[in-house]
Amino acid sequence: MSRGPDLFGSYSPGGSLLHRAPLWGKGAGIVVVTVAVVLAPAWPVPAVLAAVLLAAGTAAGVGAREWWRGLAPALPVLLLLTVYHVLTAGPGQAADVVGTIAVFLVLTRVLMHTTPLAELLDGVVRLCAPVRLVGADPERIGLAISLMLRSIPFVVGAVGELRDAVRARGLRPNPVLLVTPAVISTVAYAQRTGQALAARGFD
Repeated sequence: MSRGPDLFGSYSPGGSLLHRAPLWGKGAGIVVVTVAVVLAPAWPVPAVLAAVLLAAGTAAGVGAREWWRGLAPALPVLLLLTVYHVLTAGPGQAADVVGTIAVFLVLTRVLMHTTPLAELLDGVVRLCAPVRLVGADPERIGLAISLMLRSIPFVVGAVGELRDAVRARGLRPNPVLLVTPAVISTVAYAQRTGQALAARGFD
């Protein structure tokens, strides 16, 4: 079974400024963007940030097709959020909410495109080092994030393949009928993952 769509993006080697930037610098940039979005008085701030991040990502080599693969799956949700907030709070609030989500979607794509996953996970492990004081293991936190990044695209891909198989038989996909085989496929994937981890000494 295929891995599914690359929802978060993947590393692509390059020599851009963002590729060469140290991980701590990227982390500082994420903090700045987050604070700016949280403190933003209105929608123009996330709109400008999204545009700047799009330009930075494009300069780092993110092509139009990759942007589309990353943003297209979120469009239905963004559309629903837009309609809801327009009806309940007005266009300004809708633009603010949707713009904020778009900022972090674009930010994630840029980060994953310019940073090897292993380096990113190592940074998370170092950042979580203080949790050792309460008996937690930073390595397991990094492993959990790695599994999440790999599992979500698999689950989405499994649903897509089931939907394609139904259409190939001339039937109309029914979301309710797809639930059971999708759950079975997901559970089987989880079991295989658990067995692989157990074989490597993780319990």
